[in-house]
Amino acid sequence: MKFRVAFEKMEAEDKPYNDYFNEIVDGKKRVGPPSKDDWEAVDRLVQFLIIFYKATLVLSATNSIAAHKLYHAIVTVTRNITALRKAPGPDEALRSKAANMLGKLGKYWNPFGTNPEKMNKLVIVADVLDPTKKMKVTKKLFEKLYGEGSVEVTHLEDDEIKDILRTLFDLYNGSGTGGGSGSTFNSQSQGQGQGPSSQSQSQSQSQSQSQDHLGYEVSQRTVLGNGLIQETGFQVNTSELDTYLKENVEIPNLLGGLEYDVLSFWRVNSAKYPILSLLARDVLAMQVSSVASESAFSTSGRILDPRRSCLTHYMIEVLMCTEQWLKCEIRLKGKGIPGKEKMLKLIEEEDALMRGIISGF
Repeated sequence: MKFRVAFEKMEAEDKPYNDYFNEIVDGKKRVGPPSKDDWEAVDRLVQFLIIFYKATLVLSATNSIAAHKLYHAIVTVTRNITALRKAPGPDEALRSKAANMLGKLGKYWNPFGTNPEKMNKLVIVADVLDPTKKMKVTKKLFEKLYGEGSVEVTHLEDDEIKDILRTLFDLYNGSGTGGGSGSTFNSQSQGQGQGPSSQSQSQSQSQSQSQDHLGYEVSQRTVLGNGLIQETGFQVNTSELDTYLKENVEIPNLLGGLEYDVLSFWRVNSAKYPILSLLARDVLAMQVSSVASESAFSTSGRILDPRRSCLTHYMIEVLMCTEQWLKCEIRLKGKGIPGKEKMLKLIEEEDALMRGIISGF
């Protein structure tokens, strides 16, 4: 598109340019030059492809997490393709291409809810674990994707995603992770279980005095309070998820061009959310993009390009020049110096000759 003005100026002023397209080749006139309709079609296509380009930059990042960005990217891509498919105008080919892309998108994401089993709920869970979004923004994205009051939004309001979060939270809460932040919740029971007897935890909590992991005595009131919590089934840990979801979303005050660091939020608040931070660490580390083997490896030939090699083109040039330098014949004072292949051949001939001499004795 940046050369559109140049092409239009050539068409208006450059006679050889116009004569070239007026030539008849094999009984047919050459295709071109690009007309106004062609440029408008290209302009629409560029606006369409920029959506995938931006989504690719976000989801294919190698130095940052992208799991919490996938859901928003899918909503953006789906809405734009849907709008393109329904766009009025004579460009039927572009609408057909948009319909085909929606069909392919449905195989992986199911954007219209026709088959809920295809929808990966962990993608939405990762979006909720972004403190700048939580359930509030996730619900708004659902309304944009499916429409306000739709079945999918109703499922979200019926705590479907919250149930998945609670299931994952209970799994992490009962797995005994033993991490730095989670160890404080088990330190008291570990200290009480170090005695020589095999008494149960409930019996040890009925004692009048106990010690924590730092050696300080714990009063009987604290021990009885902990026992009461366990009897009533109330867990301090289980309130982490509800507390996180009820709090307001984070509104970061960032300079232009900077991105909010989600991992830093969970790192700083790991003491406030000891179990939930462990869950967020694993969910946000999900890989959300993959590369087909055909794109990563070439079976037909040795092809090196910026997408199939971690080497820069400068390093590739150095390696290729060095290889050619090693293969070429080096001459010193007008006399040729044997190359690497010739030297290796001479060594093999000398070895064969020595083996023949030794076997003769």
